[in-house]
Amino acid sequence: MGPSQTGNSTLPAIEEAVAHGTAQFIKGFIAGQVSLGLLVFFLVKVFLFKNGTETRAELAKKLRARRLYEPKLRPQVPRHATESHVLAKTCYDVHSHPIETCDWLNVLLAQAITKYRCDPGFNNRIITLLDDVLNGHTRPGFLVANAHLIRQGPISITEFSLGDEFPIIRTACMRFAEQTANLRAEIVFEFDDQITIGIDTQVLVNWPKPCIAALPVSLSLSVVKFSGTLALEFVTHPDSPETYVSVSILEDFLLDFEVRSLLGHRTKVKDLPKLASMITSKLRSVFVDELVWPSFKKWPVPMLWGDAREEVVKEELEELVEELKHA
Repeated sequence: MGPSQTGNSTLPAIEEAVAHGTAQFIKGFIAGQVSLGLLVFFLVKVFLFKNGTETRAELAKKLRARRLYEPKLRPQVPRHATESHVLAKTCYDVHSHPIETCDWLNVLLAQAITKYRCDPGFNNRIITLLDDVLNGHTRPGFLVANAHLIRQGPISITEFSLGDEFPIIRTACMRFAEQTANLRAEIVFEFDDQITIGIDTQVLVNWPKPCIAALPVSLSLSVVKFSGTLALEFVTHPDSPETYVSVSILEDFLLDFEVRSLLGHRTKVKDLPKLASMITSKLRSVFVDELVWPSFKKWPVPMLWGDAREEVVKEELEELVEELKHA
């Protein structure tokens, strides 16, 4: 047998040996990787994870004793210390900070007022509210001195206007109130316009017998100028969790009315000065008693949400979690 025949017979044997060796190597490599993976899994399970029995027992214990996290609240500090902290954090010095203009706020207020003035539903609701008040148990007694002898008849609204101009906020600043030493926002404003309500009613004479005569009365009341300083102050009672915003007008205000009147049936008496003076004096007295400092109105500070709002927030958070899961 020649050399060429020997070489040809040896080549298939070599190829078979190489193929067999490669298959054995691949099997060994895979077996080694599987063994290494099982070893790593065993080590992680032993040293990092709890066994199933302990896990189930701990989960059951936590479910039975589950309670909400109680945040650590900051200790209570005196109110003035809190206000000083707020001023320091916001870099606001009540003694040297320049007076601020509110032109941007004037524009926003004007846009909102325009929306309400052009909304027929809003105007109708105001008229309905005024009609209920004027004809309710607390009727205005401008024209009635003795309810037994003279009685005021039903009141009908004949005119209503929210005006055409807009309130202008001139300046705003933060100050410590002299009376309470609380931090207070003082907003200087002006409002020159014609906010008008007109009414028709009757003065009924009840002597010597009920409704023996009636005097028709038509009145038109307008607020033509209102300017002053609006004071806003956060108030917290030390003995209760109640917090509210105190809203008042400082003493240096200007409030002007215009009253037009028409009295009589066949003979009309127009714009009686005494009647106008009586009405404006009574309105001003009520305004001072109700809103001019030290009197004020409370505006409760609302909670971020109640029970109904909490359900809405919960649903929104659940939807957000679902979106994050599928993101």
